[in-house]
Amino acid sequence: MAKSKALAVLAAISRCGLVIAAPLETAPDLTFDYVVVGGGPGGLTVATRLSEDPNVSVAIIEAGTWSESVTGNQSQVPAYDFFYNGKSANDTNPLVEWDFVTSPQAGINGQSVHYTRAKSLGGCTNLNYMGYTQTAKGALQKWADTVGDSSYAWETASKYYKKSLNFTGAIENRDLRNVTTSESPGSISVDGPLHVSYASWAQSFSTWVALAMDSEGIPSTDAFINGNLNGSSWLTSTINPTNGHRESAATAYLQPVLSRQNLKVFDLTLGERILFDSNKTAVGVQVTTGNQTYTLNAKKEVIVSGGTFMSPQLLQVSGVGPADLLKKHNIPVVADRPGVGQNMGDHVFFGIAYRVNLETATSLEDAATMLQAEDQFNRDGTGPLSSPGGDYAGYEKIPQSLRSSFSAATLEELAEVPADWPEMQYLTLPTFVGDFESATAASPDDGFKYATLLATLIAPSSLGNVTIASPNMSDKPIINPNWLTTQRDIELVVAGFKRIRQILEAPVMGNITIGPEYYPGSAVQTDDEIHAQVQTSFNTMYHASASCRMGKSSDPDAVVDTHARVYGVKNLRVVDASAFPFVLPGLPQASVYMLAEKIADDIKNGN
Repeated sequence: MAKSKALAVLAAISRCGLVIAAPLETAPDLTFDYVVVGGGPGGLTVATRLSEDPNVSVAIIEAGTWSESVTGNQSQVPAYDFFYNGKSANDTNPLVEWDFVTSPQAGINGQSVHYTRAKSLGGCTNLNYMGYTQTAKGALQKWADTVGDSSYAWETASKYYKKSLNFTGAIENRDLRNVTTSESPGSISVDGPLHVSYASWAQSFSTWVALAMDSEGIPSTDAFINGNLNGSSWLTSTINPTNGHRESAATAYLQPVLSRQNLKVFDLTLGERILFDSNKTAVGVQVTTGNQTYTLNAKKEVIVSGGTFMSPQLLQVSGVGPADLLKKHNIPVVADRPGVGQNMGDHVFFGIAYRVNLETATSLEDAATMLQAEDQFNRDGTGPLSSPGGDYAGYEKIPQSLRSSFSAATLEELAEVPADWPEMQYLTLPTFVGDFESATAASPDDGFKYATLLATLIAPSSLGNVTIASPNMSDKPIINPNWLTTQRDIELVVAGFKRIRQILEAPVMGNITIGPEYYPGSAVQTDDEIHAQVQTSFNTMYHASASCRMGKSSDPDAVVDTHARVYGVKNLRVVDASAFPFVLPGLPQASVYMLAEKIADDIKNGN
């Protein structure tokens, strides 16, 4: 899709006065109560909450800056969420993301994959697909049991989901026409800073997939903001309903409090190293802005929120991590924590595409149609560009008819997964993506409209890791997600592929599909063929988690305790998805906000 000059102008006006200059003239050492490294959803939530007390000073360190100042309206328009999210190393924009590429992956025939991670205020909430789901109650209970802290169970965790949430239901005569949405009583909060709503434009393809899912045993249910992740529903998204723009951690948490004198943002500034005193107490962060290196001192705590790749990287270059790795790079060992960078889980997805006889996002490849859509979005924030694309989701455990081929070992492992933890997520996508090399690649140039149904493995057992390549934060870490390397995961993705094929072949879909399955096509039939197809065409959902996992003090691989405090040192926490004890089912951004709200309260309460 072409970017709109008109929208870029609108974006430029909207950001006036928001860019915060990092100290470029001189760089004296500065002292704050709290120094937060990373301006993503974890870091901005904690920093905003801590700075509510005017007597507390907070610094935020962010390597990027305001996304709008670099890419115009890309981070504002929901339909632009697929920019730079392909797996090709060429599908990147180093101005707003880190341009990470994984190491060669054994589970996908040695491919190296571009892994988008944002470099901007707001972090990955500027680049993600905007879907907002709260994880399953059973997953939270497993979290509580794993770490030995009942406050992570739904009864308490739900309070923190609500604390961040400002929910708006479908607006009559504007949103999701000809469809029905519902929310569970008691699940709604309107007091938080984070706008969550339904996109004002419903994809026609999704209305038919909803019927097909229902006919195939995935009935419609309330929105996934109540601890339930089973059934199907229109997907809630981080969209501000007043203007149709993407809601990020920057727009929700940071922008409204920029006038606070006790909150300082050091953008375009790289956190190089955490500084410790002789008692292994974190006392500050060495940073670089431009060509100047200086120190931000922390009187109380350093809080690391660099994300699943850069949080463990920062710990490791600072001397907290596996001792053998640190010694290899001549880094003095502050705390030998073998779990730093390990135990990383992720979600992968793949799809099947059909030609269809209705309007899809493919239509926006026509210049006249795109111009009309741009005009509508500029006018009132509605229309095709107000949709992030994937707007209808289903969750389930693989049905019994497809489990009969699972090995005994896989069935035994899956029996340990909580009963309400789904194995698969299904998501509509009103376009053609093929092998995901570029998520914005044009559809086949043959005059047809295309749509895809995706399956995502959300109960994976494959675990990867992230390790430093050098003692410098300016050098990229070695990222090894280790996707699809267990028999369980292979059996699940094969079954998931068969399941979305069943949904797309439901009789009701015959009303809109044209011809047989287009991609990958009927030639892909056997389990081995399906596995090979998934290896070729999969992409990551960008949900890497748990590389600084939370756990009990008796767990040698645990990196942080239940208050997100790093074991083996003092006054240091990690607050982002890397601190999850495992990768959670569903879409993780809601749980990052939940965790950050909870830890901010812990800090305020002296824990």
